[in-house]
Amino acid sequence: MNKKHVINLQDQFELRDKLLKHRLEELLPELMKETDTDMWIVIGDEYNEGPTIRSLLPSSFFHARRKAIFIFVYQDNELKRYIVSKPDFTIANFYTPILLKPPLFDFEMFYNTFQSGYDLDMIRSLPVEDEKACIKRIVNEINPEKISIDVSTLTPFSDGLSKTNYDFLLDCIDNIHHDKISSGENMALRWLETRTELELDVVKSIVKLTREIILECYSRKVITPGKTTLGQARFFLMERAMELYGIPWFSATVWIRRNGHPHLDSDSEVIKKGDLLHCDFGFEYAGLCSDVQEMAYVKGENDEQLIKELEGIHNIAMDLQNILADSFKLGMTGNEILQNALTVAKGKGIKRPMIYTHPIGLFGHGPGPTIGSFTNQKFVKGMGEYKLFDNTLYAMELNIREEVPSWNNQIIMYGQEIEVVFINNKVEFLGGRQQKLHIIY
Repeated sequence: MNKKHVINLQDQFELRDKLLKHRLEELLPELMKETDTDMWIVIGDEYNEGPTIRSLLPSSFFHARRKAIFIFVYQDNELKRYIVSKPDFTIANFYTPILLKPPLFDFEMFYNTFQSGYDLDMIRSLPVEDEKACIKRIVNEINPEKISIDVSTLTPFSDGLSKTNYDFLLDCIDNIHHDKISSGENMALRWLETRTELELDVVKSIVKLTREIILECYSRKVITPGKTTLGQARFFLMERAMELYGIPWFSATVWIRRNGHPHLDSDSEVIKKGDLLHCDFGFEYAGLCSDVQEMAYVKGENDEQLIKELEGIHNIAMDLQNILADSFKLGMTGNEILQNALTVAKGKGIKRPMIYTHPIGLFGHGPGPTIGSFTNQKFVKGMGEYKLFDNTLYAMELNIREEVPSWNNQIIMYGQEIEVVFINNKVEFLGGRQQKLHIIY
């Protein structure tokens, strides 16, 4: 195991805060300008935050503190980041607290004890102000042309505002501003899908660590043919990630392709010599996610021809990866990328290509253009119609179904999945990819 990819919990918290601060300072102003957003209000509740709120919380906030209210203002090429809360020991590093004197609040004790850096004389002069009055004041002072909120019919990632909080917000804002309220769908999507250079460096390490754990699983250290079960193998993946301070974001799988059995997935199934293994595994690390699928063959007897056939199938899967990578073009929709890649693949003799690639980043199945689905290789409504932007990250997920001559031409599904970044109008494989079929000797 390459320890340079391992980040302990304290360092992860510090890294997450560094990444968030960089996103807020460098990325957010650009995106508000790009989407013509001069005020963006994001509201969520503890344990019911919505995706955007989660993306805005620093590392010490596992959840929103009661009700989280962020107000972002971009005017005259300047971004102001407000949070409607009293000062917190960490929050002021990211946002300006503006609820300095709420009702029933012993502000003299609080500022003398916990926040001595604040001007207490100034705070004494302020009127008592609850959340509603604070929001009303800020909106009236700024008088924005448009107020963007998290409501969307396109994707849940831009639809984090609950009905209760929508009604609350309307009650906060004077009627003269109500016609300015509109969907911040594009703002939320662009914020959540865009990756910074700092984040991509972290993702590269996470992908490499994910692949190292898979390689460790695909070894005699973990797998003893005739003894180790699929359940033991897949739980090794998740437990190993947790030992290294990662958090599995989905239940890892290990499946078997076996002569006479194209798919075995029971946890009690024992791995045997001559099995082809297929794993799907990923985890969250420092707030970013990985998602990788790789294949391995358990060496048996007199199987050189079979191995050659499986290696040939692996090469076809790599060809499909290359075809899909070449199909990514700035401004194309997910559906257009899908159809272009499938057309080229079939034209090159790949008989049964299947593509179901998804955005990844802060979330495992993230926002951005959907490029096919496992049950739909034609036209994906909604996010399949969303366009490709630069500086976005994807789990390139696909499979081919090919005959194995040594298994009486049994057709098997051969899957591959690896993170790629679309940057400078081209695809890059961030943490490498499975170049050859793994062999467990």
